[in-house]
Amino acid sequence: MSAKWKNGFTPNVILEKLSSIRMLDGDKVSFKGFEYNEYIAVLKSMVEINEEVSAEIGHGLIVKGFHEAAKKKELTAVAVLSGIKNALREHLKKPSQLYWLLTTINISLSNDLPMYNINGCSLRFFKYLPKKYRKARESFISDVSSWLIDKDESLSYYIKARVCEKSEYGAATRMLDAIDLLRGIWNLHINKTMVLSFGGRKKPINQITLGAMHTLHDKSGNKASNTFWYEPEHYENHAQVDLSENSYRTIEFTKNVRKLLKKSSYGKDVEIAIIRYVRALDSQDYDSVFIKLWSILEYLTATLQEKYDKTIKRTVFQYVDRDYNKQVLEHLRQYRNKSVHLGSGSNDIETHVYQLKSYVEHLIRFHIANHFKFYNLQEAATFMDLQPDKEALKKQIELCRAGISFMTKGRPNKINPPDRFAPANVSVMPLTSKIK
Repeated sequence: MSAKWKNGFTPNVILEKLSSIRMLDGDKVSFKGFEYNEYIAVLKSMVEINEEVSAEIGHGLIVKGFHEAAKKKELTAVAVLSGIKNALREHLKKPSQLYWLLTTINISLSNDLPMYNINGCSLRFFKYLPKKYRKARESFISDVSSWLIDKDESLSYYIKARVCEKSEYGAATRMLDAIDLLRGIWNLHINKTMVLSFGGRKKPINQITLGAMHTLHDKSGNKASNTFWYEPEHYENHAQVDLSENSYRTIEFTKNVRKLLKKSSYGKDVEIAIIRYVRALDSQDYDSVFIKLWSILEYLTATLQEKYDKTIKRTVFQYVDRDYNKQVLEHLRQYRNKSVHLGSGSNDIETHVYQLKSYVEHLIRFHIANHFKFYNLQEAATFMDLQPDKEALKKQIELCRAGISFMTKGRPNKINPPDRFAPANVSVMPLTSKIK
């Protein structure tokens, strides 16, 4: 199985720490003190799993493999890695099974929504909670009524998602990704260009948001697990979104976007950007939103490992008024640096966020369309490196054609320089040529 220690780490250092708090009782193992959580968090970062499992599942397998190794007398790096590989092997051998996820979404019941199948997940919308899920759903809610919600939002659609997966964590991750991809496309179409608030608590920028709680069920409607997923920044007073006036345009936009993403050779990468976009704009902490949006901008320009100048250069290439947009992006870059390094915000944070949001949305749409059939994000980013000057590009085309001709016809074996004393307008023949 493909699991290994990452470069730059020394596993034995953290394993010695874990050994010092380990308690063995026959074939049972436990750990004393609060240090365990700190140590195990570091251990998760030390292991690289190359199989196709989500990060959440991978972390669970690392912990499971470690605990199996910890039952042995000697807790070594070799034993722990072997335990992780065994846990991974067992996980991959498990048969897949069906899971259902239920949540709510703030779309008015006056709208008619179609069923979607996204990346192997089916999504259906119900105006009322299906009866067989009610008991389990109410049980979940009663467990969190003191700190999250005491009932589902009224007049909101229920989403019932379904997927076939090996574990509840993998199932929940895939279904929430599918839901957020659809929600991201919808919000990309209807989110406002600019909305400024004057005092009071800020609202999420997204028009369409999920309910507070997402629950997992089996085929009978019962709890598939005692684990549930929730929105830590759930905004209770978000208005219901009525798409009845433009539902055709929103649904048609969604259909076109999904069609383009399916045709694109790097559509999955664009889907990741859309999911990150919608999750960033769910937050009410606008400084956090800004940092996340800038990270998405770097992702869309393939400059995660590059300097900020390149991020700005590639973004500006998209616009006609490049001088102005360069100034705006430089202003946003400086705010980003001040926010990260000094931890200071600004009274104009809403304006900053909406400015940056517009650039991110423009780039997402550019990659969705992929008019020039780029193979991947990096190829699209290389396109953005071109000089925004027609004459310069024409000259570059001529040079490229000359280069192709040179490579195709080959270079002469010997090049004889002209006679230095010959007149400039006289052709000089090689000395070996016969003069007739």
